[in-house]
Amino acid sequence: MKYYLKLVRPINLILTALTQLLFILSASRINHSFLHYDWSNIRVQESITTMLACIFLAAGGYVINDIFDIETDEINRPEKLILNKHISTKSAKIFYLILTSLGIISGFITGIGMGILCIVLAILLYFYSSDLKGEMLQGNLLIALMAGMVVYVASRGVFNVQNTYFAEYASVAFLITMARELIKDIEDLEGDKAQEHETYPIVKGIRATKILAAIFMFFTLLISVLLFFQSNAISFKIIIAGLIIVPISYYNYLLYNANEKGQFRKISNWLKLTMFIGLFSSLFS
Repeated sequence: MKYYLKLVRPINLILTALTQLLFILSASRINHSFLHYDWSNIRVQESITTMLACIFLAAGGYVINDIFDIETDEINRPEKLILNKHISTKSAKIFYLILTSLGIISGFITGIGMGILCIVLAILLYFYSSDLKGEMLQGNLLIALMAGMVVYVASRGVFNVQNTYFAEYASVAFLITMARELIKDIEDLEGDKAQEHETYPIVKGIRATKILAAIFMFFTLLISVLLFFQSNAISFKIIIAGLIIVPISYYNYLLYNANEKGQFRKISNWLKLTMFIGLFSSLFS
């Protein structure tokens, strides 16, 4: 059972749920207070089913990704390999179908529009794993768009969205995820070459990929600075400046000097943490 749990990246799924919960709470604050909320603004059923739809679809996406990535992971991450070692491919496929079906069902319980969106996302996740991931930028863009969508669809869980920056934070999630995906492609360069993939680092080179990732981080900084000046909350300004603007500037410096696989992995992990801290700052805006 523990290997099935590892297969779906439980920490990532928890972060997905927490991200949506943060924005639902942020949109329901009274007078922008961190401690007082208008609970009547929350659509309880829609909040739960939207979270479940995103969690199940993401979990299914992780499973199908690992199914298509068995050979690549044997090169890039042999120590973390689960399929064909602890779980058979057939069992993993059944697990994927169950998770994806639950995600689509949860979407339709939320609403017809959400259900159709879930079907589209499930199809895109499948083709990302089977084909798009090995292509230059298409797969990266898809994953980044989905990261932004996780933030944006959280608005389904509230009646009034005026108290928070859904679009701005969705854009930040997109930009940081895009930078992370490019950095991860550099990290996975050896395995991707063995699979004859045409990722951005393989086609354009590591230097060009580092520059493109830095550009996405620059636009993240730009939005963060705009949010900094838009808000009148001192606590929000401190979080934005100290925990987002300064760290991302530092990561750009680290990226410029990075040459080894471990360095790229470290930057990728820190970017993920910074993204979550940034999303958490919405409660103080």
